Amino acid sequence: MASVLALRGPKAPAFLAVHALLVPGAFALAAVACARLGVDRAVSDLVFDPVQGAFPARTWPLLELFGHRIAKSAVLALWLALLAAAAVAPWVSHLSAHRRVLWATVAALAAGPLIVVALKGINSHPCPWDLKRYGGLADASAVWFVPPSEAGRCFPSGHASGGFSLVALAFAARAVGRRRLAVIGLALALGAGVLAGAVRVAQGAHFVGHNLWSAAIAWCAAALVFAPLMRERGERP
Repeated sequence: MASVLALRGPKAPAFLAVHALLVPGAFALAAVACARLGVDRAVSDLVFDPVQGAFPARTWPLLELFGHRIAKSAVLALWLALLAAAAVAPWVSHLSAHRRVLWATVAALAAGPLIVVALKGINSHPCPWDLKRYGGLADASAVWFVPPSEAGRCFPSGHASGGFSLVALAFAARAVGRRRLAVIGLALALGAGVLAGAVRVAQGAHFVGHNLWSAAIAWCAAALVFAPLMRERGERP
């Protein structure tokens, strides 16, 4: 995927076509395939222990600490650091020229996770650990626009969205012409999103498809935030 950051052509249309449509669309199609082909259930079955009637990784303290809590806190800490940098940029000479990029990065990092949080409260998709198949009490459900009392508060994946939202760093690097940093940012976003998602799948909090939908949402949201800046850069998205 690194090559998509180096496409040439009309700025905003090319950038939006790739990063707001094609890449998110690929993630969304993969998510649908995981649900329809039984990949979601097969992967969760692998990490579920029928003897215990639970997901063993849910009680692993080190996984919970490092893979869940610290990872989530690290993304938040990065966001707060960028927010502080954007706020003081007018008075710091080496930051002042990048004020708009800093604010765009702050907004792009937050946009996807906020959308995911909002979606969690309006659909009935339960977490795997809540399903009867995995020792819970809930039946499978996929109803949208339900009242808060009926919301499953599980779909899409919040933690994966935080990891995938780091694609904003790649877009920021491209916006200031730093291609190598853009590739690093892309790798970081994919790695963090996959890792955060894998941890939560192992713990029974999400299906694989939940994470892929989060990737689609976070990527598209970040691209839409950065589109105006990319339009101004001219040749390269």
